[in-house]
Amino acid sequence: MYIPPALIITYNPQTDFYTRLDAFYNELSQVIIVDNGSSLEARHLLEEEAQRRENSLHIIFNEENRGVATALNQGFRLAVEEGFEQIFTFDQDSSPTEGMLTALWETFKKTPKHDHLAVVSPVVGDSNVNIHARFLRAKKGLFFERVACMEEILPNISFSITSGSLFNLKAYQQLGVFQDDFFIDYVDIEYCLRANQADYQIIAVCDAYLEHRLGEREKRELLGRKHYPTFHSPLRWYYISRNRIPMLKKYALRFPHWFSFEIISSTYILIRMLLFETQKTIKLRAVFLGTFDGLRGRMGKATRDIERKLKC
Repeated sequence: MYIPPALIITYNPQTDFYTRLDAFYNELSQVIIVDNGSSLEARHLLEEEAQRRENSLHIIFNEENRGVATALNQGFRLAVEEGFEQIFTFDQDSSPTEGMLTALWETFKKTPKHDHLAVVSPVVGDSNVNIHARFLRAKKGLFFERVACMEEILPNISFSITSGSLFNLKAYQQLGVFQDDFFIDYVDIEYCLRANQADYQIIAVCDAYLEHRLGEREKRELLGRKHYPTFHSPLRWYYISRNRIPMLKKYALRFPHWFSFEIISSTYILIRMLLFETQKTIKLRAVFLGTFDGLRGRMGKATRDIERKLKC
């Protein structure tokens, strides 16, 4: 049975990556890898894997880390050139469970008017901290709901993460490319909100499960409640804070439920960082620098001066 190819973005993948790669070939026959500036040793291992897989593995090597958005666009362009109309996307540390790819693909095919589907998402979980992500959906006005995927299909979700999702390449050609200048963070949310704005659908398949590391989360307890701070690096805090600004400018009025969620969520994450994480001072500096650059429109990869200030 035909299943669309998978696109995997790599950066210095470890040896366990190749075990996960074998799992992909249990369900599909074509994989595209975009490697974002790995070391010569890691690149050599990827080249050996490409030789072993012959025509079933295509690799694009970037000489430097060009960011998630650019890597996605490179992989999507290659898939379109090869005549594919759908593609799965994955991070190098994501592990599709048995049957996940097939479940997403079968749901796409049987959905009426599936040309209007932009993204078909699995349920994402991190067994390391026993978290199963919930999905955002709009209610009336500024109100939103976070819902677990309990039925066969969960329609009308606001966004999904890129890793593990099935993308409709025909929709991609209509909607336009991922935001290269975001580099990382909000890349998936921006694309999904843009798809919703253009009346494309994003759905989740409840019996398709992806094991995915949701940041460097660790369990903490306060007043009898469990919390899972992300422990993002200062540089990630910079990108998150910076990219949030153009997102708010572009989508706050168009999607008021997302705006409400974003304000509440970002405030909670900031408080959680201040309560539980290390490097608080430098992370607050990253938030300030990112917000300032976002307000003045300085996008793209962080400059060396920013990296120096954040001691990256």
